[in-house]
Amino acid sequence: MADTGAYADECVAAAWARIEVGLSRVLPASLRQFAVPAEVPAIDVVEAALAVALPQDFRASLRIHNGTKWISPGSGQPSPVPLDYLYDTDQIVEVTRTWRDNYAADPVFDDPRVWAYLVDQADICLNGPVRPIVGSAGAVVVGDMNGDVHWFLDFDPAPGGTPGQVVRVDVECSSWDVLAPSWTQLLVRYAEDLELFAADPDSSSLVIDQDFGPECEWGSTPTDSWGTRPAWLRDVQARNPYS
Repeated sequence: MADTGAYADECVAAAWARIEVGLSRVLPASLRQFAVPAEVPAIDVVEAALAVALPQDFRASLRIHNGTKWISPGSGQPSPVPLDYLYDTDQIVEVTRTWRDNYAADPVFDDPRVWAYLVDQADICLNGPVRPIVGSAGAVVVGDMNGDVHWFLDFDPAPGGTPGQVVRVDVECSSWDVLAPSWTQLLVRYAEDLELFAADPDSSSLVIDQDFGPECEWGSTPTDSWGTRPAWLRDVQARNPYS
């Protein structure tokens, strides 16, 4: 039987190689923003500090690129990802702790019936099996755009989700999107969209600014789809939290 760890490493390396080739075609100036690989002990520290076992593919990814460098707005150094930057191991710990510190249990709003109501009213948007809980202890935050949009690994997904799935949350807009069931699948999705953009920009869901990089709306739900419940909430009876 093949070693699953080695297989995950190979898949992640192949996905990153595709991304780098795609970026060399459409946004070559961004390639220098990738950080150097993380050392294994630094990754182990993340797991110990956050009391979580990171997926093997995400560990492998950190061993290729330990995040991306901080880019000053208007510097002419575009980001290689649809965020300001991906975090390195230290930032993952720091920001995830801050995220978790923001959680305050709410017996009214921490209720799928209320979430169903809020989706019906288009007050929040849920695309996929994700619970809309800011500060969830089941999240490991891995990157952001302007402090408003975050990507995180979700270890407490809603029914039908996959532990470790990658979620994009825009807290200000109350929008939650499952980008991919795993980190590898996220990288592959991004690689495919870079390849589509290189061949025909209109066929790709990416929008790329040559000075700033891909826009962070990548993977988010179109505004005309708001008000539609995800499958896991479809049969839940809505409850108005304000009455």
